[in-house]
Amino acid sequence: MKLTRLLACLIAALLTNTYAHALSTSEVTAIAKKAFIWGYPIVDNYSVLYEQALDPNSPAYRAPLNQISHANNTATPQDKSIVAPNVDTPYSYAWLDLKNEPVILTIPRVEKGRYVAIQLIDAYTYIIDYIKPNPNNKASYLIAGPNWTGKIPRGIRKVIRADSNIVLALYRTELFYSKDIDTVRELQKQYLVQTLASYQSQPALAKPILPPLVRPVDIRKDPTNLEFFTALNWMLSSMPVLPQERNLRNEFAQIGIKPGAVFNPKSQEEKAAITAGMQAGLQEMVARSSKVKSSVELFGSRAFLGNDYLTRAVAAMIGIYGNAAQEFMGVGYPSDSNGQPFNGQNNYQIHIKKGQLPPVDGFWSITAYGSDRFLYENQLDRYKLSSHMLPQFIRNSDGSITFYIQHASPGKENEANWLPIPDGPFLLTFRTYLPKEPIRNGQWRAPPVILNNSQN
Repeated sequence: MKLTRLLACLIAALLTNTYAHALSTSEVTAIAKKAFIWGYPIVDNYSVLYEQALDPNSPAYRAPLNQISHANNTATPQDKSIVAPNVDTPYSYAWLDLKNEPVILTIPRVEKGRYVAIQLIDAYTYIIDYIKPNPNNKASYLIAGPNWTGKIPRGIRKVIRADSNIVLALYRTELFYSKDIDTVRELQKQYLVQTLASYQSQPALAKPILPPLVRPVDIRKDPTNLEFFTALNWMLSSMPVLPQERNLRNEFAQIGIKPGAVFNPKSQEEKAAITAGMQAGLQEMVARSSKVKSSVELFGSRAFLGNDYLTRAVAAMIGIYGNAAQEFMGVGYPSDSNGQPFNGQNNYQIHIKKGQLPPVDGFWSITAYGSDRFLYENQLDRYKLSSHMLPQFIRNSDGSITFYIQHASPGKENEANWLPIPDGPFLLTFRTYLPKEPIRNGQWRAPPVILNNSQN
């Protein structure tokens, strides 16, 4: 009896301590701001997951979980699921559900000189690892969730562990030129995705039961929609609490951010406080984005980014699923040479001197996007200028190359070097794959985008 009374007292004390402090409006706002920044990339990730793997009626649907799908060509203006897509490497996608068992990825032998990489991205949008082809033979990799403790089967080259049970395997296969697409498609057919049971020719396990689906939120068009947190809660069901984030998750739980829960603030006052937090978080993200110098600081592993959740959020806002520095560096362009935003009412030029092409072991490209960060549909059906196009570029008498970045044609004689842009605000991205040391250490810099309204 005494023991029972003691337990009752302890429970009562615990409950008293838990609920004694009612959150003030300012505290709710502060927690919502922190949760918005922390959760922004996760909610953005859910939108892509939902469209590509969970909703068969979505125009962007690719394949169910634990199956692979392929884009049989590079991105087009009609592709709207991922912002700022590259147009250099046809993508393949495999959304992995690791809750019940690991998934095995097998990649074939690939000819030397062709860039192929599988980028593994967890639910937080941290880069877990990269898988590269073996030049001599195919290889298999086991991708395991945070709680798996089984036996590693034979034939596995490497075990890669994730902090979440949802993982995106994003494949990039270099396309050399338009007629090379058949070779790319043959490679894609050899990318295998198998559950552990399938790999071992064992009976299939029951499929994991997902929480009831919730609608994604377009966080670029509607960033303060409170359903943001319902989508976040859905994703948290696949994200076991990590020791280093236990206090953070407990703090979030005070305003209803819990795995699988429907987000439902208690009052209009609380809704207003949470919305204010979301607005404050977005303002901080926009301010941080204005200071971004290159993609190097944005994308990488948990070890690389640490607890810099603001930078992780900005990375998703600018272009989710970007590459780590050893694979890729974006070397421009935030603005023109005068520091002004790009606008297609103006004409621009990029002048690359002889011998000053980007030093890369892979390839490079300059891509134009509309202000919405999607490709701009144009009369040439051209969305980039790249190293793959070097043979067709017109060179100046001194061996240099001038690119014309403008809405209207620079004249038939210059169209080989023309990148069409919208007649309003637009964005430019300069990508380098497998950048050499002069790019990585800043010795080589992208030539400026120069305003040139004298060009007709």
